Amino acid sequence: MAILNLPDELLLDIFGHLFTQPPSTIPSDPETKRHRPDGAALPKVSRRFHRLATPGLYTHLDVNFNDSPSSATQLHRTLSEHPSLRPYCRSLRLTLPDPDADAAERDGDMTNEELSQAATSMATDITTWLSNTRDLSITGYFTRAETHAASWALVQHAGRNMPQLETLSLGKQVWVERVCELLSEFKQLRTLEIGLGCVVEDIIPPTPELVGSSAVTSLSIDYLLAVPGNLDRLLLIPAALEHFAFRGMAPGCYWSWPLAGMIEALEPHRESLRTFKIASARASGNQRDPETLEDQVQDIDLSGFVRLGGIEFLAAP
Repeated sequence: MAILNLPDELLLDIFGHLFTQPPSTIPSDPETKRHRPDGAALPKVSRRFHRLATPGLYTHLDVNFNDSPSSATQLHRTLSEHPSLRPYCRSLRLTLPDPDADAAERDGDMTNEELSQAATSMATDITTWLSNTRDLSITGYFTRAETHAASWALVQHAGRNMPQLETLSLGKQVWVERVCELLSEFKQLRTLEIGLGCVVEDIIPPTPELVGSSAVTSLSIDYLLAVPGNLDRLLLIPAALEHFAFRGMAPGCYWSWPLAGMIEALEPHRESLRTFKIASARASGNQRDPETLEDQVQDIDLSGFVRLGGIEFLAAP
């Protein structure tokens, strides 16, 4: 075959197109949920292909204990038995099991409680082993009070064992007890995404040492289960925020932010902020206020934000 005669450089370029899909864009179709991309068969072609393709197979890993616990367990076993594969990982997506799901719909024969315990243990191992990870996504189903501490412990553990971590995405029901501590401890972090249903406890006013201590330049919040003052305090931690996105409150929450208050909270970043995307704000802070975001902009002065081109309005999810 002609492809077998190609030099290594061209083969690596071809293989690269099969291994470039990051965890955040992996399809949700159950048929495609697995920890390996479509190039998984390449190492079986020949020893040469095995040498060239293996690193790409483990560059982006999607470990889904909720939908595919058997596949996730197999990956854990592979990484345990073959430590040489661990340094290849750059992007890792962890999905932990829903403790209230119908166990009969999953593969494997573990109960929900057994799977939750096993998944937490294996996720801890995986975040210990894959220390070269730069992009980490953790999606949890921590819907019970006893699991809140476990979710925060896993986030902390991952950050402390991944010195090159630059992007952290926290998804469904990940309980972030001390988000200010997270921002200040993970010195290398540049992007933090707080997703739908992610729970953030009350944020106490940061100490002078915490203000401006984080290198995070991009902060995205889909929903926040907290009062407006918490967001004000959170925005004091980054030294120079460049990108900020906020979709609003979780359904049923009392609080809402007026756009003017949001601009005031972003004041510490008026010299660095480049993009500002927002949804679900009200002029008065009253959820029943019919005034739209576009109505509010007419009274907003952005002249102090020297790099901000304007406000982009998002549709509420």
